[in-house]
Amino acid sequence: METVLAFLKDQAHRNPAKPAIFSRADAGQWLSVSWSEVWARVIALSGEFKARGLAPGDRLAIIAANGLEWELSHFAALATGAIVIGLDSHDTSERLSNVLQNASVNALVIGNEKILAKLGSAAEQAKFVVCLSPPSSANLIAWQRISHSNQREPGTDLVLPKKDDPATIIYTSGTTGEPKGILYNHGQLALACEAIIATLPTPRPNARFICWLPLSNLFQRVMNLCGVASGAALYMVADPLKVMDFVPEIEPDVFIGVPRFYEKLATGIKAKLAAETGVKASIAQSALALGKRYAAAKKSGNAPSALLQFQYSIADRLVLRRLRRLFGKRLQYLICGSAPIPVWILELFESFGCPVLEAYGLSENILPIAMNTPSAYRFGTVGKVIAQNEIKIADDGELLVRGGGLFNGYYGDPGSFERVSTGGFYHTGDFGQFDDQGFLKLTGRKSEIIKTSAGRRIALPAIEAVLRELSWIDHAVVIGSGRKCLAALVTLDPQRGRKNDLAKLRDEITAHIRARLSRYEQPAAALVVARPFTIDGGELTPNLKLRRGEIENKYRSGIERLFQALDRIAQSAESGEFLIEVYE
Repeated sequence: METVLAFLKDQAHRNPAKPAIFSRADAGQWLSVSWSEVWARVIALSGEFKARGLAPGDRLAIIAANGLEWELSHFAALATGAIVIGLDSHDTSERLSNVLQNASVNALVIGNEKILAKLGSAAEQAKFVVCLSPPSSANLIAWQRISHSNQREPGTDLVLPKKDDPATIIYTSGTTGEPKGILYNHGQLALACEAIIATLPTPRPNARFICWLPLSNLFQRVMNLCGVASGAALYMVADPLKVMDFVPEIEPDVFIGVPRFYEKLATGIKAKLAAETGVKASIAQSALALGKRYAAAKKSGNAPSALLQFQYSIADRLVLRRLRRLFGKRLQYLICGSAPIPVWILELFESFGCPVLEAYGLSENILPIAMNTPSAYRFGTVGKVIAQNEIKIADDGELLVRGGGLFNGYYGDPGSFERVSTGGFYHTGDFGQFDDQGFLKLTGRKSEIIKTSAGRRIALPAIEAVLRELSWIDHAVVIGSGRKCLAALVTLDPQRGRKNDLAKLRDEITAHIRARLSRYEQPAAALVVARPFTIDGGELTPNLKLRRGEIENKYRSGIERLFQALDRIAQSAESGEFLIEVYE
């Protein structure tokens, strides 16, 4: 099929009564809407949008929490021929306004009136604004007024967009500057779904997908569309902070997340197991070790020995099964994208039977570039290249990609594709190499590899991952480009870290980095930032990636004081002492 609307129409015709989208009611029960009802409401809502002036090629932005309303608005806008832009309401006011102006947005669907206040004058160009919660302003259209409208066009009169028609503008996360817009057509969205479905195992009948990452996230949106294409039920989670409260109720077949989510979950699991004492502690550690051996035996292609199978069955009954039930009884696999994830986390989840499959993609290529699969995965890699992509490795080790899912330039910036490509191959900015079995290993990102004044080339994410292994560190950002040594900005986990215990923090960091890092990779100092990094504060993207430039600018005065102190220490008898300070 050539468009995602065709996927939806097909499900409505083939499985009209089958549950399509579940939403959680205030009373706690999950309420479903069937495929036929979703299709009927999309047709009706598209008629309402048209009646209010939404035309083919117009841009409609959705700034709201995940829910049935998001998906209905999404498909209805696509059905009118409009272009959909998904934005995160937690992003900064300045960034949201810049995106609306860059895209010349014609219409808005917002979660509440507070969002409108963040947009300022950027929303004034909109033909209409639909508000999902009851609005107080007469200038806003209440969702309830139009969502169950009878203004419906017969299906034969509905002209669906064609594969070459524009469908969505995705904005980059803005880790290295202002977000850039990327326009994709209907055919590319459909191609992405078909590529993922062909790469991963066929979802079982009545499969369940969970939607909890913001739908401004490209991968979450595409995975939802994969659910539509395959007929899986979508469970919408409005508050991502509550996702693990709902997962046991939903029991998803597939779960996607970002590295930060899995890190926090793994840290919590380790802390819970570490709290056990005596025999219980010994049993838990032995069970995880057996789970690791059992998984390794299965992965090697050799059947586990009879003794190992017997030992594993006991470990599973006593410990591993309880950990696996964090995700319910139906889980087939977990997927992780966005950034590298530490191998110890992958090994932990695999040991209790929930393998995390790393994937690799870019905003500039709507298809994932590479994916691990349940039948072929290797830790420390992002899997094998998906067939629809063509990959080259440049002389300096940079990955280049081209294919049907590649963008053709940044929105409103003619000639931009030529500036970032060679011979039709896009320069990803990532370094990589293939192992002997064809698995792709990322070895660093150009923007995250710095050179010290001594000429050392250092990859920052690997050092930051080591720092985050300390349970009391929430975020870590390493700085040192052009400096004599490295320093780290760290925020504390509010549950575990205390900024008034600097001596203990210093001793723990010192012991940890000296055991885990080469001498030239070890930060010489840490600046403890009293406040957490947040999306609203500008330090994190909606995907929870670090905005390095924003962070360095925001805490520049503290960073400079820290390096000045390091210079003084280097000239004194105290050289070699780890320095730690607090930024209030």
